[in-house]
Amino acid sequence: MEKFLNIVRSNNLVQAILCIGFGLFLMVYPSITIQGIIMLFGVAMALVGLASVLSYARPKSARYHDTGVLMTGIFYLIVAVIAFIFPKVIAGFFSVVLGLVLVLCALVNLVRAFDMRRYGGQVWIAVLVVSALVGIGGVVIVVNPFGASMTFVLVLGAVFVINGACDLFIEWYARDTENRLAK
Repeated sequence: MEKFLNIVRSNNLVQAILCIGFGLFLMVYPSITIQGIIMLFGVAMALVGLASVLSYARPKSARYHDTGVLMTGIFYLIVAVIAFIFPKVIAGFFSVVLGLVLVLCALVNLVRAFDMRRYGGQVWIAVLVVSALVGIGGVVIVVNPFGASMTFVLVLGAVFVINGACDLFIEWYARDTENRLAK
């Protein structure tokens, strides 16, 4: 029992806080879509690439006057150009990855729900239902990754908040059960 509780608590709190924070960010700022994030990524890559190319080109920069620095700079510039030309494709890929992360979170919570069932009570049913909802949300995102509208971002944010709340609940339940067993 203690081994299960320690495993549950090991990463759960940090994961829950990050999920809730990311979900709330998406819900509060739905106009900042994944495409906007991809464009910011493109700007960052362009700046890094440009800095590398300029460092290579400087005549007094013997330390950076290496073919590797030039190739790295060109690579970053190519990534930036791809991000600017194909933001929807990259956003779709990013959406699929986020959807898969949600499906994996749901599977982990599903296993945790069945582990919680062994210790009695009905709490595991609530965790099971929330896990199913998060999993369904993740599958919907994977199936329709190009539906990157405000509704998509809001739903994505809500699913992350729900997943984080479920993780916080599991954390609380594990601590409560451990305290009861210690007494």
